[in-house]
This record gives sequence, structure tokens and C-alpha cells, in this order.
Amino acid sequence: MLENLRQFGLDRHDFPTLLGNVSTLLRILTLNIDSRNTERISFIFYVLTPVSLSCYFYAFVISVIWFIFFRDVEEEPLKKNIAFSQLVTTTMSVTNFLYMYWNKNKLKRIIDAYILCDSKVEPYSRMSRNIEVTLKSVKKRALYFCIFVLSQVVVYLLVRPLVIDRNCMKDYQLLWGLDPMVETPNFEISVFVITMTSLVTVFASVNIIALLIVIAGYSEAHMLALSEELLYLWEDAVIDYQMQPSKEESNHIISIDEFVKRRLENIITSHVQSIQMFQLVEDLFRTGMAIQYILLSISLVACLMGGLQNTYAQIPFFLMLVGMDCFTGQNLMNASCTFEAAVYLCKWEKFDRNNMKSVLLMLRSAQTTMKLSAGGVIFLNYASFTYIIKSIYSMYTAFQ
Repeated sequence: MLENLRQFGLDRHDFPTLLGNVSTLLRILTLNIDSRNTERISFIFYVLTPVSLSCYFYAFVISVIWFIFFRDVEEEPLKKNIAFSQLVTTTMSVTNFLYMYWNKNKLKRIIDAYILCDSKVEPYSRMSRNIEVTLKSVKKRALYFCIFVLSQVVVYLLVRPLVIDRNCMKDYQLLWGLDPMVETPNFEISVFVITMTSLVTVFASVNIIALLIVIAGYSEAHMLALSEELLYLWEDAVIDYQMQPSKEESNHIISIDEFVKRRLENIITSHVQSIQMFQLVEDLFRTGMAIQYILLSISLVACLMGGLQNTYAQIPFFLMLVGMDCFTGQNLMNASCTFEAAVYLCKWEKFDRNNMKSVLLMLRSAQTTMKLSAGGVIFLNYASFTYIIKSIYSMYTAFQ
């Protein structure tokens, strides 16, 4: 048990371990993304997930529709705006989870391709060390992101109503048939229902984003490691030539140009493979992310219309989701630009004619920047993050 927990620590940051961490958490939702793990998912998880989906449908579909349209008491429009915002937010998370569950076989094939790519990296080599250095930063991002979001949910759902004051369960969280909610046993039932919904509305969404962080992070690490290999290509060729035995001792001497040719072929193959693999990732996630950002914008505008003082729970969650996606996309773009610059700086002027042609071919493919997008319309980076925030604020002021 203790050894399994240590796998989640920052000292274990190789790619198979990172995938194993995310896979273990997603198995709680009966979603197995790692074909290496053939162990049966526990029966209890096959009970928890349907129960959580049922609680979601009751708490954030039936109850919200009842609260907005059919409750006898005339409620303030602001409270109905917030209730509608919560419905859209939870729908976004559940839709994203069901979309990934529907495409789990495609997701497995993508992850198998990444594992195969990582297995081809020579252990303890410079490239392997550079990949692990970047993956350590990637694991920090995923870990801090999960801790921040999940701790916020724990405080909001459990600590505040159970420890501080049960009246903090706002009126716009009323559940159908449990009115008034602050009285026993309605309060305890409502806390249980809302807590169970967090399994598919928060936990699932957080772990799917963590999976994207890990996969995109490996593409980033692989691209940066290839850039480092290019920068040291000529020096490695010279050292390899100097360390070979003399012609009297060996009949086969590898020339510097031959060494450069072989290494360039490996780098070109790895670079093309990295781009192709990430294109599969982008094709899989782009539709789900487009739906997510549309619902996210609608939810945030409705939340703002309910009063700025009522957004303390949702605004940080929204900003963290959008910010992490944009941060991940920006790092991918930076890694692609670093590789392109490394092609220019690989001392190609010292190569022979054939190797120069190979560098020119690689330069053309290096100009294909890896980008993370929402529906192929918005490329996620720092500029897009600013644009999304400005657009949401503009929509809010227009409706206000």
C-alpha cells in the first residue's frame, strides 16, 4: 500500500509511472486507459459510478429544472441564474467524461503509441535524462492542479456545511423533495447526494485534464530532448570518431559524416512520430474541449449575472481549468519553436551535402508547430487565455 502511494510522489516521474498514476485514478470511474493493466476493476467502482451519475441527474438536472421553473415560491432571478450556471458547469464535466468513456479504445491506442515511443529511448542516455527532467516539471503541474481543485471542492462541499455552518448550503442548491435542506435528515441526504456527484462532475474532469497534461507533457519533453540531441550532434560525431580504434586495429571506421547521417535519420523519424502521435491526441480532445469551452462560457456568464459575490467557488475553478489548458498548449508551442531553433543551430554548415539536404527536410517539418486547440478554432496559449477572459467579461457586461 505504501509503495503504491509512493508512485504518486515527485521522485517517481518516468513516463510509465505518470501514466500509471492517472490510470489508477481513472479506474475509480471504471475507465481503463492503460492496456498494460489487465487487472479487473473492483466491483465497488462499478456501483459508485452509476450511483454518482444518478445523483448528478437528480441534483443538477431534475432539481435545477424544478427550482427554476416549477417551485411555488417566487425566487429572485439572481439565484436562478446561479442554479442555471451550476447545471451548465456540471453538464460540461459529465459530458467530457462520457465523451472520453465513449472513445476509450481510441484513447488506449494513443497511449500504447506513446508507451512504444518511450520504450525506444535508450535508458540512461542523455535524451532519457532530459525527458525525465521535463517530466518531473510536468508531474508537478498535474499534481498541484489536482490538489488545488480537489481541495477547493472538499472545503466547499464538506468542511463549510459540516464543520462551520450548515446554512452555508445556499438556497439555490435546493434539491427536489428535500425542502427545507437545513433540517435533519434533509441536510445529511443533500450533502451525501452533492458529494457523490463530485465523482463525475469534478474528480472525472480533473483526472481527464491531468491525463492531457501528462500526454502533452511527454510530447513537450520529447521535443525538447530532440532539440538537445541536435545541438550536440556535431560534437558527438567528433568524439565518436576520435574514440574509434585506428585503421590498423579495426577494418571498419565510421566517419563523422556517416555518424551524423545515422543520428539525423533517428532524429527525423522520432520528430515525425512525435508530431503524428500528438495529432491523434489533438483530434481526440478537440471536440470535447470545444464543447467544454462553450458550456464554460455560458456557465460563467450566468454565474456573473448572479452577482459577483456568489462566484467565489466557481471563478477559481474556471480560471484553473482554462489556465491549465492554455499553459499546456503554450509549453507545447514553445517546445516546437525550440526544436525549430535547434535545427538552425546544429552546425549544419559543417555537414556534407547529403546531410545538409536532410537538415533542410527536417527544417520544413520543424515548422509544423504542435498546437492544442478547442474544436480547431481556438489554439490554447497565453494569448487565447486573455482572449477568453475578455470575451466572457464582454458577454457579461452586454447581458447586464
